[in-house]
Amino acid sequence: MSDSEPVNSGDFEIVAGFDALSKSTMKCIKGVLWKDTPAQYFLNNIDENLVLERQLQNGKYKQRKPKKFKVYYPKERDIVSVHFRDRVFQRSLNDNILYPKISRSFIYDNMACQKGKGPDLARERLKCFLQRYYRKFGSDGYVLKCDIKGYYPNMSHRVVKDCFHKVIDGWSYKQAVCILDQQYDREIGFNPGSQMIQIAGIGILNALDHFIKEELHIKYYIRYMDDFILIHPDKQYLIECQVRIAQMLRGLECQFNMKKTGITTLSDGIMFLGFEYHLTKTGKVIMTLNPANIKHERKKLRKLVHLAKKGERTREKVDECYEAWKNHASKGNSKMLLQRIDKYYRNLWKEPFTQEE
Repeated sequence: MSDSEPVNSGDFEIVAGFDALSKSTMKCIKGVLWKDTPAQYFLNNIDENLVLERQLQNGKYKQRKPKKFKVYYPKERDIVSVHFRDRVFQRSLNDNILYPKISRSFIYDNMACQKGKGPDLARERLKCFLQRYYRKFGSDGYVLKCDIKGYYPNMSHRVVKDCFHKVIDGWSYKQAVCILDQQYDREIGFNPGSQMIQIAGIGILNALDHFIKEELHIKYYIRYMDDFILIHPDKQYLIECQVRIAQMLRGLECQFNMKKTGITTLSDGIMFLGFEYHLTKTGKVIMTLNPANIKHERKKLRKLVHLAKKGERTREKVDECYEAWKNHASKGNSKMLLQRIDKYYRNLWKEPFTQEE
């Protein structure tokens, strides 16, 4: 990416060779081939990747300006959309160098954005922890639920670069730094949307994970990005843990979101990844869907059905959206809920059509 710096790293072929870029292209087109830009790139992928390889080799590659937009659910966020050609290179750098090296030292219970992991496994892992806790301590205990204030908007570029530099160097590190500097024109904060920023999100708290597991000796600990949970029978010890974790976070230029961080009893339940977990006196773990999610789905279904009746959506597409939500809801103890929402959905189609929304 620098203007005329020669490539002298063995990483180049792994990341920017034609074969590597071709494999990255095939990964990047999944699910987006219906869009114009990915389709055009794919149709000309041999020429496109040869040009990209040559530009990377002679130092003349320049990122194109990313697009920025907002999403409003589950909360308002600014998102960065990277140009498809740049996404191909970044995906190759991430998949072939950055991710395998940075994830090598991760604890198992760091659950986000990794192969073989994700929200479903994280939910099952928390359920498993509660069952194990019950067998050893019963149903009485305490939960320290932690959330970091403005994790991506307040993330330090210095901390991210230090995190990357611990696992990569030379040509690969310079490419990563150039991507960050050109894609984000400030020293604090990132917009989600880039795979590299997702890797930063799971990587910069790696030392904290080891600290909690190995120095604080919290056996029942799980983290999904910046949302993490500690379970322990001693409330006073969790208070001490919260203080020590806050100190460590300051070294990473982070701080707790105090509205979402605190110690509660196990009997109050644990909200995690869209579900509320309750450990009963008999040791059963009950997962119920977040009421806000149910309210949002009802509102969305009413809107989609109205659009379908106006001819702006097909019944098949609306059914598909509803089935996707049902699949999510079914992860918990949701039999009665799904029966109620099924009835609500059927009744929406029976209502007489009006132009008013």
